Amino acid sequence: MTMQTLYIHVGTHKTATTWLQHYLGKNSERLNDLGFYYPTSGRVTQAQHRLGQAIFNRKAPREKLDGIPVWERFKREISQVKYRNIVISSEEFEWVQDPSLIRKFLPDVTIRPIIYLRRQDDYIESLYGQQIRDYHPRLKQTISEYLQTSKLAFLDYQRLLQQWQTAGDQMHIRVFDKKFMKDGDVGADFLNVLGIGSAEGFEAPSGPVIDQKTNLHMEALEFMRQCNNLPMTAAQHMQLTNQVIRLDKVAAPVRDKARLRLLDFQTRQQIMERYRGMNSAISAAYPGATGLKHLFQDIADDAKVFKQASDINTFDVLLKANNLVKLG
Repeated sequence: MTMQTLYIHVGTHKTATTWLQHYLGKNSERLNDLGFYYPTSGRVTQAQHRLGQAIFNRKAPREKLDGIPVWERFKREISQVKYRNIVISSEEFEWVQDPSLIRKFLPDVTIRPIIYLRRQDDYIESLYGQQIRDYHPRLKQTISEYLQTSKLAFLDYQRLLQQWQTAGDQMHIRVFDKKFMKDGDVGADFLNVLGIGSAEGFEAPSGPVIDQKTNLHMEALEFMRQCNNLPMTAAQHMQLTNQVIRLDKVAAPVRDKARLRLLDFQTRQQIMERYRGMNSAISAAYPGATGLKHLFQDIADDAKVFKQASDINTFDVLLKANNLVKLG
């Protein structure tokens, strides 16, 4: 049998990973028609999260993968299908310390990691917003407080790429920016990395899981941050999140279209200066990503800054939240 190629979509987080995973799952038959297989082993919803988790959740995360049930099932599954090209996706792979374990476990498979990188200031704002919406950790901090207490080690892209070089026969480094993605679309861009030149016949995913990852307007996000100071169960928080998402969509057509950001221009400049040398080194190593000296486009002072409240009227927030979710 011809050697198989395994494309491992590593992430990173906040680069439309959930959307892409549901895109791949929804279009798995179309992928089959084109010679690609999206395995079921290790899948949680539409992503192979259990494969990554099975590596880094062990007491000895650098030990070989032989004997790990989910990895043994995965090896059997791909050995029994007729497809040369295998695709798996999970941002949990971002936390695997020694990806070379995968190469050692699958010595007869060509491995091609696919990694999307997002400009660091955008990543911080997006992750911060997601952690407000998620029940864990239900962030209450302002973004200034968040920056002061977060180490932001996940923004060390160079370390991540060096780790995955030990597993990959060929790395595919892409930048999560419409200006640099095929047709300005992450789905079309991902397919293009696989060698599929057209997204014809592929359907976009939709539904509650996709809505949960959609960015909220700053006013809606700030309301949720303030609500995180209230005692809520996971079910109540989910109900509130769904209601806020619904109302945010209703408000969208009549809302001021001015672009808003949480971080001011000076802070964003400082963040990007911190990573400038690293970004330049990545751009030099992977010139096909954007062709720009510093990997990402320079930031522009083109947005208003949304002012978060430093003092919160808890009872007022409670009254508003109670109209959406019964808390008492």
